[in-house]
Parts: sequence; structure tokens; C-alpha cells
Amino acid sequence: MTTRKIIIFILAFILSIPVVTTAQAEKCETIRFQRGHSSAAVEGVAPPDSALCYQITTAAGQTADIAISGVNMMFSIAGVIEVQDKYRFTTEKRTYRITVGQLMRSVTDEPFTLTIAIE
Repeated sequence: MTTRKIIIFILAFILSIPVVTTAQAEKCETIRFQRGHSSAAVEGVAPPDSALCYQITTAAGQTADIAISGVNMMFSIAGVIEVQDKYRFTTEKRTYRITVGQLMRSVTDEPFTLTIAIE
């Protein structure tokens, strides 16, 4: 593959993320921390043909650390960052939608662990 084809493929993938996010918005799972805890881990399986949606609600001025482990896995935070495997940011008082999916679509489901810490 030429460099140009690779760039076009990556751009097409990134541009498709908002479409997948919108389609999955109705099935967005809220992540809640257990009483007294400031972090949570979500284990799941990402299908090759769609993304999964999670959401967290935060107060302003907190620090959010989000990471995903697993082969070929990435997440995006709507309105914040696209296509990452870990990211730290200062939160606003709002609900964040986190889309989880495969970086390069495979033919099989891919297991993952999404870890979120808010302090």
C-alpha cells in the first residue's frame, strides 16, 4: 500500500466514527463507580462491524484517566479526542460519551478492558 492509500484509509475510518457514535447513542451504557471508588474497569468484546458506547458524568475540574487494553482496540471521546489507547484530561461538568471499537477492523470480535479513573 502506498502512503497516500494508507492516509486515505485512516481518514475514512476517523470520519466514520461520528456516524457509528450516533448510531450507538441509543445504546450508550452509563459507567458508575462503586461507592468509595474513583475508578472502574469495563470488560467487553468489540465486534468488527460496529462500536460500543459508554458514558460517564463528571464534575468540573476533575482529572480523568481513560485507557483501553486489548489487541487492535481504541476509544474516542465525543468532542474531546479521537482514536486513542490512553488519554488524560481535565473534565467539565458534563456527560462524556466514550466510543470503543477496533482500530483496524478484523474478521473476529476483540476482547478489551476499558479503565476509567476520575480524581
